[in-house]
Amino acid sequence: MQNKLYISRLLTFLNTSPTPFHAVANMAIILREAGYKALDERDHWQLQTRGHYYVIRNDSSIIAFIHPDGQVESGLRLLGTHTDSPCLRLKPQAIRQTESCILAAVEVYGGALLNPWFDRDLSIAGRVSWSTSGKIHSQLVDFKKPVACVPSLAIHLNRKANQEHRIDTENDLRLLLQLQPDAANTMDPVRLALQDLLTELPDATACDYELSCY
Repeated sequence: MQNKLYISRLLTFLNTSPTPFHAVANMAIILREAGYKALDERDHWQLQTRGHYYVIRNDSSIIAFIHPDGQVESGLRLLGTHTDSPCLRLKPQAIRQTESCILAAVEVYGGALLNPWFDRDLSIAGRVSWSTSGKIHSQLVDFKKPVACVPSLAIHLNRKANQEHRIDTENDLRLLLQLQPDAANTMDPVRLALQDLLTELPDATACDYELSCY
């Protein structure tokens, strides 16, 4: 029964952590529920013996530790892992619109196995940043539903597709967002990710985004 609980919690964590930013945010929640206190790298820390703490950098890395009650010469136990994984990331100024469709340029992050990314429903998640009153802010976004795909070339345009499939990452990995776009209904994930936010903050100016497919 305990194993089922662990597995259920792990799957929930994985399903709600499509990007490093989401993974770190979820880990921070877990740590706070376990009694860990957040620290800021810019502050001077006053640590208590056996105190439980964590610190976050760039919203994508997190370190949690328990302050020792003895000399560190007796040894430390360390556990490390990574929050990122191979994926397709939207490039800066990614959106390209033609008369027939809207595409997004992506780049490969990490040692990705590329074939499984073709011809499947993909969603988009990540972090968007904006400025208001001279300050930079950021927020996590997750569409949580299929919004794009990377289509394969039709077989009659590539007769050797079943014999050899060399992927040109610049030309073959084009994220298809919408067919037959019109001005009133345009699928631009960057604009949509910021739409509600900028409506609530009319003085805000969009600055940057870090969005990935999953």
